[in-house]
Amino acid sequence: MTFEFTHEMGVISNRLWAVPSAVGAGLCFLVLLVIAAVGIHPRSRSYLDRVSFRIVVYALFANMIFGIASAVGGTETGPGFTCGFSIFVLQLTLQFSSCLLFFIALNLQLVVVHGWNGQTMEKYYLMVSAFISVALTVPPYAAHQYGWDPLERVCWYTNADLHERVIWQMTTQMGWTAFTVIGEVVCSAVVLIYMMRHNARSRRVFVPVQTISDTSSSPAVLHANRHRHIIFRISLYPVASCCVNLMSVVTALHSTLSGGIHDQTDYNVLLLSDILYGGRAIVYALLAITDPALVRGMRALFSYVMYGSDATTSSGTKTEGSTFSRPGQVKRPEVFVELSTILSPPEATGKGESDEANPTGTMTDSKADHPDRQQRFASDVDLSSNSEDKEAPSNYDEEAARRDTGPGLQSRMREARRKDKAEQDAFTKQI
Repeated sequence: MTFEFTHEMGVISNRLWAVPSAVGAGLCFLVLLVIAAVGIHPRSRSYLDRVSFRIVVYALFANMIFGIASAVGGTETGPGFTCGFSIFVLQLTLQFSSCLLFFIALNLQLVVVHGWNGQTMEKYYLMVSAFISVALTVPPYAAHQYGWDPLERVCWYTNADLHERVIWQMTTQMGWTAFTVIGEVVCSAVVLIYMMRHNARSRRVFVPVQTISDTSSSPAVLHANRHRHIIFRISLYPVASCCVNLMSVVTALHSTLSGGIHDQTDYNVLLLSDILYGGRAIVYALLAITDPALVRGMRALFSYVMYGSDATTSSGTKTEGSTFSRPGQVKRPEVFVELSTILSPPEATGKGESDEANPTGTMTDSKADHPDRQQRFASDVDLSSNSEDKEAPSNYDEEAARRDTGPGLQSRMREARRKDKAEQDAFTKQI
């Protein structure tokens, strides 16, 4: 029994592409509204202050336009201006989004591994992505390569010559999409290997210490290890882009090289391609709405609206003086004990009123004449010296604690914590 690609099959394929695209565009729009609400309010704005998340917002807007263009292209039933222009917008937003997600992975490598400033590089990521997307889509649109595809009966590349069609697709879409996929894999692998090697090296080299100097001058390279959960979560964006783009390239190239839909396998590959292109916006909308930064921002905004205070800080920790403490929970006070030499009372050591007049503790002539007094004084001196030897500090920390207890130590500890938090916040904003 011969296979025939019927009109009904083409309608099913187009609907499978258009309907998920429209749903994805709607989800992207809703997520953008949530991001706008969190970003506008001053209480929750700081939670979204991260380079990678701002890039995600740009990519989310591009995917919303991509979903709208896909829905329009999937509803067209023949050649025309709308068919060609919808594919031009689709390809423009597709390339722009792919480049942005590649730059998320590249930014992680530049910040974590090479120590670059991600906030300085952010504008270059946007400009390069916009330039590449325009350079890849304007020439084929000007050459009338976008339009009705008679092979798949859908709006796509319209060139009937198989050789020229493959060249246009490889040079303006598939080649660059594959390049971004390879770049995302390489950058993510470099960051992952660097994190694993640094974690293993830190276990061998760094030992826990209690000195204030180590607390206040922690190496900047440790920030990547401290924020590894954030880095791994950010890596989901390029990983998802890699999977979706790679499968899209394979399915689209198969339909082109096969020269149409000739059997059930070709039709199944076409349906898979429709699902991948239609569900692309849905995937990124779900990733964005579950981003930890956005989740913490929504919680802070909800807490402020409902209770009038913040529940967490930008790093996700409870704020000092927060009203979200458990009933009956009492914070234990920190007690600082100043080490001092404890002297025995005068009557215990045999010192009388003459000793009070002699604060140096030396024996007077009258006391020195008595043998019992000499023996007692000598024993007191020996006991005092032995006690000092036993209480001698065993390491630098105890000696520093004796020397720096009190308000000075507390001030240095607070300053060290503020400095460490400032460095962590600055690092988080750059990734």
